[in-house]
Amino acid sequence: MRAKRSKKYRKLMHQYELTFGFREPYQVLVDSNFLHAVHSFKMDLIPALERTLQGKVKPLLTKCSLEAMMTSQPLNPRTNNPIRPEHLPPPTILPLRHCSHNEDSTPIDETACLLSLLSPSTDVKRNKEHYILATADPPGAEKAANSSANTNSSAGKKRKRGVDEGEVALQQSRSLRRAARAIPGVPIIYVKRSVMVLEPMSMPSEDIRDDVEKGKFRVGLNDEALKKKRDATGDANKKKKPLKKAKGPNPLSVKKPKKRVAEKAGPTKQEKLSKQPPNDGGDEGQERPEGGDSAAPKPKRRRRHNKGAKKDGDDGDHAPSTGAEGAASADMN
Repeated sequence: MRAKRSKKYRKLMHQYELTFGFREPYQVLVDSNFLHAVHSFKMDLIPALERTLQGKVKPLLTKCSLEAMMTSQPLNPRTNNPIRPEHLPPPTILPLRHCSHNEDSTPIDETACLLSLLSPSTDVKRNKEHYILATADPPGAEKAANSSANTNSSAGKKRKRGVDEGEVALQQSRSLRRAARAIPGVPIIYVKRSVMVLEPMSMPSEDIRDDVEKGKFRVGLNDEALKKKRDATGDANKKKKPLKKAKGPNPLSVKKPKKRVAEKAGPTKQEKLSKQPPNDGGDEGQERPEGGDSAAPKPKRRRRHNKGAKKDGDDGDHAPSTGAEGAASADMN
């Protein structure tokens, strides 16, 4: 698909989304002529629809459309059932849309079935389920159109008696598209010469779209609730704003305080002494502190005598005496 056409289709589907509430995946009602045209031109059903609608799709086939396709098929001699047509996709690709028009749920005409799903109520035309119609001209429509044109041009020639089935099928398909355009909010897809085309918005749909767009301009001008809301917001804006108070410094920019050295240092000597248990049997040379403290001070270190002098006195008989010992020996003599 060309870029210009895809951009045009994207804008068109966006208008359907805003005005009529279409959402992905888009539900596409497919008729028998559309399936025959897709198969004859060797087109993939779902990818072709997604390229046309610029989004995910969910194709559906009604029970009446299936019955119309099966009635035109020959019977199988073994089962006496109509042969499945080649242009009918499997149910995994094209699920069945159950429609009950009668109490017996007997199928009706395909055109009437599709129009009843597009607009359930006859009084108010409205596409409630957001369906998209996919249709095409019946096979052999060009020949029927050319033959009708030739008969109209040659008025003197005699016409063939009987009804041409091709012309009847062509009239039915065109009447279906004409009736679908009269329902607002129904996108129409059709196949023409191996090209899948999305029709522009119909006149009833355009009128509703213009009314919606004009209504957006008038919203809020005469609504009392919106007026009150605007007045309340205006009064709130007119009120004086409170003065800004002085704030503290940024905690991330402030230098962190250093921890005290006393907290890191160990316990003092006095604390250690106070924690030691009292010594009951203490030494003789140990003095207790004044004040009656239970904790005893560290014992004084004893003075050591000269061991070398003692050894010399023991070895020699006439060792020199000093001090009081020398005086005592002199008196005895």
